[in-house]
Amino acid sequence: MGAMIYAGHEIPESISQTVYLIPRKCQWVFTIVMMSVGFLLVPVLMEISTERTQVFAFLMTGGILGVGASPLVAKERNIFHYVCAAVSGIASQVLVALNQPLCLLAWFLYVGYTLFAKDVSRHFFWAEVMCMLTTFVYCFV
Repeated sequence: MGAMIYAGHEIPESISQTVYLIPRKCQWVFTIVMMSVGFLLVPVLMEISTERTQVFAFLMTGGILGVGASPLVAKERNIFHYVCAAVSGIASQVLVALNQPLCLLAWFLYVGYTLFAKDVSRHFFWAEVMCMLTTFVYCFV
């Protein structure tokens, strides 16, 4: 994300949009980053989650892996990508809500942003950031 802003691009409409803003020959970096996040989160989430909520950790990871893989199989945005993103975001928040609901208080930052932001085209980006933030906070609390 920082590289995109440094390269002169604005904050994208979603995290996944970065893959379409970088040259085609470098899109594999997005895939590596997304898959690394997914694979590195699984052991931590499995360790700190209850047995009955671990299914959400797997769903979240599957969604992240799908988001990372979709640029390799499609030239444009596709339904598979959006479904994987939705599954990942929803599963991550259900996992956090069932195991450490206080971590969801970070969503107040998003609510504050949506109330005062003039540019509504970035709401989805910040929602994705909040999903990741609450998941990371859950992992480290």
